[in-house]
Amino acid sequence: MSFIRRFSICVALLLCCTFFVSAIPGVESKVDFPGTFVYYRDYTYEDETYIGFLQYDAGTYALRYFSPDAKKGAKTIELYITCDTTKDTVEMTGEKIVGEITNIDVETLNYLHDLFYELAKRRKSLPSKCDQTVRSAEDYLQFGGEVLINYEPYIPMFGVRSILSKDKQPLFKLAYIGILNEGSEFTDFRGLVNPQDVEAQSISIKKYAKSKKVAVETYEFALDDQWQSDGSPSAVQTWWLNNSENEPVAMISPYFVNFPPEEKTAVEQLKLISLISQSDSCIDFDSLAISENGKRIQISAKMNQPDKVVRSITTFYKISETEYFALAFSADEQVYSKNERYFKKIIDSAKAKGR
Repeated sequence: MSFIRRFSICVALLLCCTFFVSAIPGVESKVDFPGTFVYYRDYTYEDETYIGFLQYDAGTYALRYFSPDAKKGAKTIELYITCDTTKDTVEMTGEKIVGEITNIDVETLNYLHDLFYELAKRRKSLPSKCDQTVRSAEDYLQFGGEVLINYEPYIPMFGVRSILSKDKQPLFKLAYIGILNEGSEFTDFRGLVNPQDVEAQSISIKKYAKSKKVAVETYEFALDDQWQSDGSPSAVQTWWLNNSENEPVAMISPYFVNFPPEEKTAVEQLKLISLISQSDSCIDFDSLAISENGKRIQISAKMNQPDKVVRSITTFYKISETEYFALAFSADEQVYSKNERYFKKIIDSAKAKGR
């Protein structure tokens, strides 16, 4: 996926983030809204296997088992369930299985049920307004006994980032966060993206090229003349850095984010939208770094695409309780790693006018 397509999708998602419903009965989550879904790599299976959870609306969910190279049983099992929205615990009121299953798949079907109930119960046992990272040592029979569950408030549904064994080996690990839209559907997920035939990228950067301030309403940042603006008359303008073949290897786009006055969970929503993946790219969650320093939040991660690895860094500057200035940066990982100091200087140059 191109830099700009991903950026445009993230901006559009901001318009969706105010339509909240409680994903888990009895839990007041900070990021859940209809259409978000998560996939986990389930390492308890011998074959490469993923388990997905999707929330359609209040009380309606989809669960999916996906094992592309399964040697026995179905490669995909999808289950729709409804729950009683008047209860503060999971009480299933109906279910529908998509497609044909055989007796050999019954165990997998039961496993999906058990996961949904158990993960919901464990999330509910945490403080409802979970504002921070939680590392919880728990006894979990389905995963062999004593485990360490890592919770993050910006992850949809159960807030689970990973489940590790007693000796810190991965058992159940976040692989993908998505949202239902024209370019990404729950059933489209085909496993993690592993870049193939990555071509070496190089670019000659003038280490001491003179930079100038670029003003965007009440904020500004510094760019040198190697960057080219797309000249867009819209509110979101993009600057590109090209290689010797005139192909883009880096981009920067500034924009403003506004939340309604009653919104109280802006920070976690900003983190979530920065981590939404699309069908032709996948966040490398092992590379994810989130830093919060006063009124500044920065989310950095690698994005795996079929033919490249992209470094994505989005920095949010708090203007008020409901408004942020954002600077979105993306670059070919090879170009970024060779010129990290150069790019960081640009990224860190953003500031409010007059400061």
